[in-house]
Amino acid sequence: GFVGERAATYRVANPMSEEFPLMRVHLVPGLIEVAQRNISRGAKDFAIFEMGSIFRSSKILVPAISPQFSKRPDQKLIDEIFASVPPQAYHVAGLLVGKMENENWQGKARNYNWTDAVAFAQGILELCNLEWTVARSDFAPWHPGRCAELIIDGKAVAHAGELHPRVVAAYGLPERSVAFAVALSALPHSQLVRPTTVGTMPAALQDVALIVDSIMSAQSVEAALREGAGELLESITCFDRYDKIGDGKISLAFTLTFRAPDRTLTGDEVSAMREAATAVAFAKCGAVLRTA
Repeated sequence: GFVGERAATYRVANPMSEEFPLMRVHLVPGLIEVAQRNISRGAKDFAIFEMGSIFRSSKILVPAISPQFSKRPDQKLIDEIFASVPPQAYHVAGLLVGKMENENWQGKARNYNWTDAVAFAQGILELCNLEWTVARSDFAPWHPGRCAELIIDGKAVAHAGELHPRVVAAYGLPERSVAFAVALSALPHSQLVRPTTVGTMPAALQDVALIVDSIMSAQSVEAALREGAGELLESITCFDRYDKIGDGKISLAFTLTFRAPDRTLTGDEVSAMREAATAVAFAKCGAVLRTA
């Protein structure tokens, strides 16, 4: 999956192993090999991750500098030294295979799926106090159509989803193994998180199920609902996706939480805000209320 510019990297002059003379361009291939070794030793269900640098050939390096240590190097020499070192982007990546939960008295076993990989990537961005949008992607080595890219300020900073079946088969991984990767060096500096006042008024919860085209992302529908719901919308959560509608349609269900800072909301107020939210979702996403 890494060809062309994505595969351009640097060759090590004196590698520790002749089998690995090139510097890595991505963390996920290394994790796949680690998973393959673990599986060959009997491991079946696990999640692994790595944080580290990657090296892509984005600039021509000058010959290495050998400075004299009798005195402190001047700024010109320092710049020359850095010019001889390849750029090192810092990434974090994870690979999830097999079962996430074993069968027990609480329910049946559950395998890792693409939503878990996306949730891990989103959790990292959330910890950094960042806002992002989600779009579909065909970025290798993920499965086209089952890969999401997380975008900040128009730039993809993370990819997550199900690995391509050919990759899974080639390395003997369990079917539908998933992975994520976040470019930490590409993340913008976030603002300090300031605590908000804890609401003392009761919250009003409204569930809404909408039927949309299957190509419509939940992120787009959520954004439309948020726009139409008004200032008293405290939070919105997508809690269900139903794919068996037919005719190229799916159902997305959301919980909208409304709260006023100074009073208890009336039923009419909540209903009006819910209707306003669904009206914008219809106008922007073609979403219609699911009645059954």
